[in-house]
Formats: sequence, structure tokens, C-alpha cells
Amino acid sequence: MRRIMITIKGTQSEGDNNELIEFVTEGRFCRLSDGYLLEYEESALTGINGCTTKLTLKNDSVILQRSGSIDTHMVFSPGSVFSGFYSTPGGTMNLSVYPLRIESRLGEDDGSLNLEYEMTSGEMFTQNKLSLSFKQMKDSKS
Repeated sequence: MRRIMITIKGTQSEGDNNELIEFVTEGRFCRLSDGYLLEYEESALTGINGCTTKLTLKNDSVILQRSGSIDTHMVFSPGSVFSGFYSTPGGTMNLSVYPLRIESRLGEDDGSLNLEYEMTSGEMFTQNKLSLSFKQMKDSKS
């Protein structure tokens, strides 16, 4: 896997409340036989310290997997609602995700991913945006 520097910007809107998170972290990236894999470690900054996030990009879909202090698996596929779970030390909640926009541009040395989606869990409804970009780090063969 290649070492990369990742810039992530995310917003979550629930009614009039907007939450913004922005951070830069080191991660890993590789080409798969049928897509790409990008992974990084979450930190206290994201509120989910001790968690590994993996994004698998295949065709026009994105699979997000988190493991560690939080466990979840979400599939973002155009025109499809994904129902899954979000498991934390405080408990597990069911959720549904409906992607509105999935755009990716991936190359061997850099790339970007933009997701816009709606998420529901019980009475909670949020609109979410994720913008991720990465560049290969020098001497990144690992």
C-alpha cells in the first residue's frame, strides 16, 4: 500500500444545526483488482479515536467500513437505500443511508471523493457532505 496524505472535510446538518469537521491525516491507498482501497486511522479530533476507516471504491459505489471503538458498514450506491447499523461502546443504532451524489477521481498518485447523502436513524434525519482528497507521500512505498 502507498502512504498518502488525506484531507477530509465533512458537514452534517440536522434542522438548523450544522456541524463541520476538517482535518488532515496520513493514510494508505492501493489499487484492487476491481477498484481502490483507501484507509486511515481516526483520531480524537474526529471524536472516534481508536477506529480504522476503510473506503472501498468500486465502479460508482463506495463502501465505508469502520472498526475498533466504532463498528459500522455502509454502502453508498446510486439510487439505493442502504440499511445498516452503527455500533459504539454506548450501544447500537440502526440507520439508513440514501446517497444523493457520488463523485470520484482516482489516480495512482492522487485523487478525490465527494459524497452527499441523507441519513436517518429513528426520528433523526441528517444531510451530510464528505469531501476527501489525497496525494501520495514521497518515498511512500510500504
